[in-house]
Amino acid sequence: MAELMALLQALLLIAGWLLFLRAQTELRAQAARQSLTGELEELRQTVDALLHKLAEEAAQTEARIEARLRELEHRSTDIPLRAQEASVPEQECPSYSYPTTPEQETFTSDSGYNFTAYETSPYGAVAMLAQQGLSVSEIARQTGYALGEVELILSLKRRNAEENG
Repeated sequence: MAELMALLQALLLIAGWLLFLRAQTELRAQAARQSLTGELEELRQTVDALLHKLAEEAAQTEARIEARLRELEHRSTDIPLRAQEASVPEQECPSYSYPTTPEQETFTSDSGYNFTAYETSPYGAVAMLAQQGLSVSEIARQTGYALGEVELILSLKRRNAEENG
């Protein structure tokens, strides 16, 4: 009977050890799930914070762009008036200097807008596109001006060039 008791105790020890191992495995699995869930939640919060920051920066950038556009629109209406009031010929006004060097970039919808010396002239893009040989309708499409505006700008440029050249 003593042998039977020893065998029973050994079986109980083995069963206890197996239960311990099973509980340990389940606890590790649960900890891994909680860790993964916590990491996912932390990642979601980080992404939300980044999206919020991106939205704020986009709004600030949009405000700066709109302010710059208003400033440029204001300049585009003021520059020709000031030049006419001062009776300064186009060649003497720094805002109307048009480089004809070969390294100037083209003004197309594909390449972006690199105005170089034209950026202070409200109608520099029209003149630059005309120098490249584009049609009036293509210039109007690329600049957003009406056909009549493009024709007027080009005729004024031609007349001014004839008078000064």
